[in-house]
Amino acid sequence: MSHLILRKNNVEPRNNDVWGLQSDINRLFDAFMTPFDGNESRNSLSPKLDIAELKDKFEIKAELPGIDEKDINLSVEDGVLTISGEKKSENEEKNKGYYLKECSYGSFSRSIRMPDNIVDDKIAAKFNKGVLTIDMPKREPLPNKVRKIEISSK
Repeated sequence: MSHLILRKNNVEPRNNDVWGLQSDINRLFDAFMTPFDGNESRNSLSPKLDIAELKDKFEIKAELPGIDEKDINLSVEDGVLTISGEKKSENEEKNKGYYLKECSYGSFSRSIRMPDNIVDDKIAAKFNKGVLTIDMPKREPLPNKVRKIEISSK
C-alpha cells in the first residue's frame, strides 16, 4: 500500500484564488512526479563545486566522494573547463536476509565557462580524499589601449 505524504508549507491559505489553487496543484504534481524510491535524482553524481577568486588565481574544489582518481577526466576546450568521469559499482553481496542499495553509480559531467583572463596551459589539478582541487592562474591584466578614431565627413 502506498501513502502520499503532503507537507504543510508556511503559505497562508488563499480565499477563492483560482491561480493560487492552480499553483498548489502544480506543486503537488511536481512532488508526485519526483522519484521517491531511495535513489537520488539523475544529476546526483554531478560534483558540487566551490569556486573562489584569489589574487593570482581562481580555485575550484569539486567533491567527488567514492570516485577513483583514474576515473576522473579534466579538459579545457574553447574556454570551457569540463570535469567528467564515472563512479563504478562495487561487487554486491546479497547473502543476508535483506538488501538495500542507496548509493548511485554511473557517469557524470560538469562544465564551467572560464573567465577570459586564465592561462590555459598553466591549469593544475590535484586529487586528495575525494576532493579535486583545480588551480587556474590569472593572466596579467592587459593595459587599456585607447586609440582615437578619426571621423570623416563623407
